[in-house]
Formats: sequence, C-alpha cells, structure tokens
Amino acid sequence: MLPVALALAASPAHAGSNVIGISVASERAPGDFSSTKSTDTQLSYAHTFDNNVSLGGSAKYYDTAHTNAYAWNVEGTLGYSHALNDLWSIAGVAALGSHMPSNATDFAYYSVTGSLNVKLSSVVTWTVIAARYRNAFDTAYAYETPELSTQFDFRLSDAHSVSVKLERDWKNGDVSYDAIELGYKYHF
Repeated sequence: MLPVALALAASPAHAGSNVIGISVASERAPGDFSSTKSTDTQLSYAHTFDNNVSLGGSAKYYDTAHTNAYAWNVEGTLGYSHALNDLWSIAGVAALGSHMPSNATDFAYYSVTGSLNVKLSSVVTWTVIAARYRNAFDTAYAYETPELSTQFDFRLSDAHSVSVKLERDWKNGDVSYDAIELGYKYHF
C-alpha cells in the first residue's frame, strides 16, 4: 500500500486541508458492556493534499481501569482516499508508531487500516467498516491487535465535525474489548 500512496503522491499537490482532532473512547470488557477496561484519549493532526494523499500523526493515552497502569501510543501516518462515485469512497492508512507502557519496555509497531465509506447526506458520512491490522516489529511483545469498527461523522459546519465510533479489538487472537468513541475535529 505504501508504494501505491507514494506513486499517487508523485502528482502535483497543492494546499489541501488540515484537521486537528480529539477523541475519547471507553473500552469495555467483551460480553459485559458495563465493565470498563480502559479510557483512551487521543489528539491527532492530518494534512490532506489536493491529490487525496494525507500525512498525519497522533498521540493516544490509555488509562487502564482499576490500576495505576497506563500507556502511550505515538504514531505517524500516510494515507490515501479514493472516491468510487459521488457517494462511496475507500481509504487506506499505513502507520508507524511507538507503544510506551508504564510498566514495561517501549517498542515500535506498524499498522495498516482500510475503510469503506458512504456519504449519506451533506452532513452525515458513515464509515461502514474499517479494518485495522497492527503488530509490533518484534513479535515477542505480543502486540497483534486487529480492530473492526464502524463510525458516523456529522459535519456541523465547514470547520467543525463530531463523530461516534463503535469498535471491537482483538489481542493475539482473543477478543480484547469493545469500545465506544466520541470525537471532535476542527477543519481548516
């Protein structure tokens, strides 16, 4: 995917657009939505060029429930989106990051995410499905953490949007948690 995005980036790119976002997610135990596992807070930035290639980064703080443990994920991203027609689009993002747990050694990871989106109206866009594969470069860290999600984005104005996301994450083959995430983005 990275070579495809780089090839597409070779076409002239102009000013594009910028987005700063913040989101908060509540991770819940699988099969027991009343049991909190963690609360995550993420700050993100992305610049999308006029050719639909994007560069970005994020920092995410994980506050593990009922413990003093926490972790940070800091990553850089390269993405591309493609309109299939006036309503449907697909997108892909590759990321490189560092996982920094409070009680263990930091390690590097990579992820690849693909999504299918439909514009329901001028206000509402639905990410029908997003699928992520994430793993540590050194698999001894046991960080194989795929995710499936769906999301609704509501464009309140040219500059403001909010979102709600439902997700399921796995870790090393077992369901790790279900989550609901609320987000806000400032577009400029």
